[in-house]
Amino acid sequence: MLLLLLLAPVDWIVMSVLVCAELVGRLWKLISPLQVPSFPLCRHDCSFVIVSWHGKSSLAQSLPALLQAARVHGGDHEVIVVLDHESNDGTRDLLQKSFPEVTLLQAQTSLYFGAATRLGIQKATRDIVVLINNDTIVDEDFLAPLLKAFEDPAVFGAASQVRASSAQARETGKTRAYFKGGDIVWAQEGILTVEDSQDYCPVSWLHRGAMALDRRKYLWLLGLDDLYDPGYFENADLSHRAWKVGWKCLLALNSRVSHEHQFKVPRGGEEFIHLIVRRNAYVFLWKNIDDVPMLMKHCLTSVSRRMRRARASGIGEPVEMRSLLAALKRLPVILRRRLFAARSAIRTDREIFALVTQRQQGSNILSGQFEAEAAK
Repeated sequence: MLLLLLLAPVDWIVMSVLVCAELVGRLWKLISPLQVPSFPLCRHDCSFVIVSWHGKSSLAQSLPALLQAARVHGGDHEVIVVLDHESNDGTRDLLQKSFPEVTLLQAQTSLYFGAATRLGIQKATRDIVVLINNDTIVDEDFLAPLLKAFEDPAVFGAASQVRASSAQARETGKTRAYFKGGDIVWAQEGILTVEDSQDYCPVSWLHRGAMALDRRKYLWLLGLDDLYDPGYFENADLSHRAWKVGWKCLLALNSRVSHEHQFKVPRGGEEFIHLIVRRNAYVFLWKNIDDVPMLMKHCLTSVSRRMRRARASGIGEPVEMRSLLAALKRLPVILRRRLFAARSAIRTDREIFALVTQRQQGSNILSGQFEAEAAK
């Protein structure tokens, strides 16, 4: 634990740098603000993008339901499957023989979720991109409520409600982030009975199970940030940036899917997942939080939080130290992107957290999101 205590001066330096960057960003916005463009309403044709790594069995279950839902809804849709370079379980043969209408995009190098998703969106041609996990089973009528959200020109994206696939499942799609004890808490919350009669509710981030995005707004925001590669927090970052410029992220309560969670430990093992989750938690906060008191509290309490996490099973002191150092390596890029984003910011973090919290008041927190991912 002594080594973690010795990192305290690093936290103070980071705090000073972030506070200075925030003040510079506010000044730059006053001098040279960046106007958020207006886009015409989306056409309701979709590009479905699915990333797959050793996912033959998952796709064999999920693709028939998705294709049926697209046919029932009608329209000129396309389905794109991004297949990882190392995926050698017969997925290619399955798609070519059983799903010839699906566009297969074979990655030339080994990609994780973030990079593979960006590759699929580059290939997409429709106004709305629907990102779906390969282990998500959609309801036949899931698409209409999802797309209806885009009749509001301020909507950036909408996600489907996730139906529990097991008694232990804690994912709903009703996500909320809030600041507590010097850090951001990421939670999945229960669906209230009163919400059965509602169409939408605001969410902090659009979950990866099934989410629809306005592709033009996505491109204007410069898409999923490669700072988070290989994965985790990239969709939370994208959603938060959308809220910042005045757009909305919604949960379509009448659009339902089942997320089967056929989890595969990636290359590097579980310790690798812990490392990436912790590193990207730093990246998100350093890159996005514009509230100076929040930044100061986060940095001044980082040592105690790191020590508590280091005692947790499966994390440990080495992972805590490596995650901080890995985030520090990205700090120059974080600062550049932070300054650029400041020019177009309309909402503050406090406003965003309060907006979602007020609309979700009364919900029960079912689970923490990203820490739960690391604990799988």
